[in-house]
Amino acid sequence: MKTLVLLLAAPLAAILVLGLAPLILVIVWSFCAWDSATYWIKPEFSLAAYGAILEAGRWSVFLSTLGKAFLTSAICLVIAYPTAYAMYFLAGRTLSVVLAALLTIPFFTSYLIRSFSWRLLLGRTGVINTLLQQAGITDAPLDWLLFSDFAVIVGLVASYLPFATFPILLSMRRVDPIALAASRDLGAGFWTMVRTVLLPLTYSGVFAGFLFVFVMVAGSSTEVQMLGGAGASIVSVMINDVMRVANFPLAFAISTLMLVIVFGLVLIGDALFGLSSLFEERGQ
Repeated sequence: MKTLVLLLAAPLAAILVLGLAPLILVIVWSFCAWDSATYWIKPEFSLAAYGAILEAGRWSVFLSTLGKAFLTSAICLVIAYPTAYAMYFLAGRTLSVVLAALLTIPFFTSYLIRSFSWRLLLGRTGVINTLLQQAGITDAPLDWLLFSDFAVIVGLVASYLPFATFPILLSMRRVDPIALAASRDLGAGFWTMVRTVLLPLTYSGVFAGFLFVFVMVAGSSTEVQMLGGAGASIVSVMINDVMRVANFPLAFAISTLMLVIVFGLVLIGDALFGLSSLFEERGQ
């Protein structure tokens, strides 16, 4: 027992010091006042930072961020589920490794390079507009392909699709093949089997994938700045702008609000979809 305690002490201490302590400070400092004369935190209780979120269009940026995060997560799930199914149930070992590599290899380059590559594809003189005009489908370049919400969503989906695919793949690996075989023996077709057997058994992986993508999008900025144009914004960009004027309580208040939303989603996911079941032994 003492050995187990000693083994757990170091990682728990690291989590507390490196993870929990900074979050506590962020939450505490979000309730402090800001001294505009010294550009520093005043050690007195204040809700001014949270009130400032409703000012100067910040709330609209917040809602826009949540909308982009939700839409990107939903699109990623639509693509990730059949991808994970193909990797586990249809592809052989070699092909599964190839598909996994195709999903992860882009991460060997920076977010900046990946986002800029979409500008080359979606721009007025980019590959897509050129092909559309050469095929006679369009007479002029489609301006909405770049520097728009469409371009931002495309870039975000391309960047974070693996974060939805691998949790679903993990949950599928925990499904007992006997359950799927039994449904087929009882006369269930493919779509009936997926809808009534496979999907309910992989809800935890689906929600985990949704949550991973949601969190990543909420904290991203490169795709929005590179593909959304000069007027595009997102919560992470708003936090950077606030930090430039050293309004730390406001930046911490925005971060705290996002933390509350994320932790709320985790609790909802565990209650509705058994998110914690991903960490249980198979068969429990």
